[in-house]
Amino acid sequence: KSKEELTELGKEDALRSVMYNRLLGSGSYQSYDMRCMVTGQFGVGKSSIVKLLAGVVIPEGRYSTDGISLVEGRCGLNVETRSWITIDPETYDAMDVVYNKVLMTTTEEDKSQRTEKPHKPVKRISDETPVDGQYKDNNQGDNSSQPKASKSILTCELSTKQPEFSSLTTPSTSSVPERQQSKQKMKAKMTKEEIRKKMEKVLKSGNYKMKVGRLIFWDFGGQYVYYTTHQTFMTYRALFVVVFDGSKGLNEEIPDVLCFPGQHITPTPAVFLLHWVNSILTYCKVVYAGIPKILFVATHKDKVPTDDVETRRELLYGEVEDLFKDHEGRNHLVLDKQIFINATDKTDPEFEVLKETITELTFDHPCWGEKMPNACVPLELEIAELVAEGKQILSLNEFEELNGISKVSVLSPGQLKDFLHFQHSLGKIVYFDSIQLKDYVIINPLLMVEVMRSFVTDRGFWPQKKRMQEIFREMSESGSICREDLYQIWAQKDFKAVLPFKEFIFNLLIHLDILAEQRRYDTNTGSRLPVEKFFVPCMVTTRNTTSFMDKECTADRARCFAFVFKGTVIPPALPNRLISACLSMWAVRTYEGRKLLFSGFIVVSLDKAHDIAVCVEGNKILLYLVHRTSAGLIVPDIATGIKECLVLTMERISEFYQSTIHAKSVHQSPFHIEYSCSQLKCFISEEEALKKSEWVCDEHNLTHRADNWVVWNQDK
Repeated sequence: KSKEELTELGKEDALRSVMYNRLLGSGSYQSYDMRCMVTGQFGVGKSSIVKLLAGVVIPEGRYSTDGISLVEGRCGLNVETRSWITIDPETYDAMDVVYNKVLMTTTEEDKSQRTEKPHKPVKRISDETPVDGQYKDNNQGDNSSQPKASKSILTCELSTKQPEFSSLTTPSTSSVPERQQSKQKMKAKMTKEEIRKKMEKVLKSGNYKMKVGRLIFWDFGGQYVYYTTHQTFMTYRALFVVVFDGSKGLNEEIPDVLCFPGQHITPTPAVFLLHWVNSILTYCKVVYAGIPKILFVATHKDKVPTDDVETRRELLYGEVEDLFKDHEGRNHLVLDKQIFINATDKTDPEFEVLKETITELTFDHPCWGEKMPNACVPLELEIAELVAEGKQILSLNEFEELNGISKVSVLSPGQLKDFLHFQHSLGKIVYFDSIQLKDYVIINPLLMVEVMRSFVTDRGFWPQKKRMQEIFREMSESGSICREDLYQIWAQKDFKAVLPFKEFIFNLLIHLDILAEQRRYDTNTGSRLPVEKFFVPCMVTTRNTTSFMDKECTADRARCFAFVFKGTVIPPALPNRLISACLSMWAVRTYEGRKLLFSGFIVVSLDKAHDIAVCVEGNKILLYLVHRTSAGLIVPDIATGIKECLVLTMERISEFYQSTIHAKSVHQSPFHIEYSCSQLKCFISEEEALKKSEWVCDEHNLTHRADNWVVWNQDK
């Protein structure tokens, strides 16, 4: 052979050697994955947009989305040219995706020779830096002068003491521990030879040479019952598209729609836009300034006369600008792209504008192209193989065994724990390191979508069988479900994958407050009674139509304080979790022959003399302590204890949405406390009230003594 041919063969061998070593755990690779989460009110064309973006044919007629629909492996972005790539679903292989992601990364190991992709400066929020306000990200004004964010996962997400990936970069290749050998049930599929063969296949195909990053679309159902479940899947590692009907004005009433709990305001597109923005920014932890980004897309352009489209576009986005002009999360909003689209016409040029915008926002996202440790790859491949075979959940013992018998590399117990937490933060697995949940790992997160869909679903998707209809009807009317009834739902063909792990899944739903445990105790022995029914807060859609608030919760018999949130719409998961907490501590009050448990409203009995009412109104969660005879007889110690209990509960609920494993940040609470006047109408902030002995309210021009708030703050 000629000298040139031998040189070329030598280069190919060197390339194979470098890539093979990578797959066995040496160094790191850049991961190009982006979740595009499409949200908005029901019936505005979200699913049609997703299908056309992914190159899927839109079916005739309108079909609602049941829970969440995922479109994966249909489109992506060329990392080098930034062009939109459509992928043939027949050629999509989840296993090849892992190989391609690793192999397509540049082979340069010398840091001085690496080149970063062009990227707008994005500031990472320091673990010690407080976030001022519910949505504020500490980026005052233009952040163009801010230092460039590191493209790697920072230490806090893997280890608090070691350099990035250090705990995962030197996997052990020692022999399998004796305990794992003796109880071996799992079988490792990934041998070095198997990895070599599959690597050769990918190398020969040449697919890795075209660096294509994946776009994964999450299409969120817009019906109210789904809102509380969305918290489980939203993440800052995504781009959000909020869709609304552009044929209607933002302040135009939407008929026949259930608004949000306790919000006795007219449902309009503006209310829904505020809801989605506030929900996204509440559920997504702030790690990078201004991330995640939220793009607005108006639809139903075909319902507007052609000559009026541009005028309508200008009017719509002018209203959007006004709606969010003082919003604390404004730096997350993409307001310069005024997209107005016909979601049923794939030839609409606005689709190209939408694709270009998604591309631009994806490449600007700090998680696009972030570095991942190659030490994880062998175990990732094992998991991908199991998922391809239909496996959904592994016990922690099976997971440890799978790692322990690896014929490629073995992670230490500490490294394995880091791997679980890290993969959970990426959304690739579901793992909670709590007492009741730490023994299982959900290796296919799509199972959680199916779990939610199985019982948290709109009436149009209820099962047809008579018994199933009865279960869903009772859940819709009473907001509760028996454990055995839920197991019957999971026994259906579509959800049989859940049934073998029913206890674990049940505990997971309680952990996420999708289900609330109504704890009860024997009054004689104090022992805990078996739980018969569980509360499903998001399935309660009926309103309070009793006269309790008018006849019982009156100014002469009640005292009130409020959790006041920033923004005009509270994401439903927050009050639902508080209601769930109340249910776990106290019994629901029965009044006028009805249990006082409604959408955004609950009354529980504390004792024979005191009731507690929780009511969502606008951006406030109101807490009333009602005495059966007179407000003057409310025991201050009881009022103080209740306030401390519920404030602590609300703080923990808020922290739940601001935290991720191994990432701690100090931030201000998203709410503050206010006390009502004696008429239960006007409110004064706690900070101001505790400085005064009396207060004159603006509305009634009445002088109120400190008794109204001192009752909540009794000295120990």
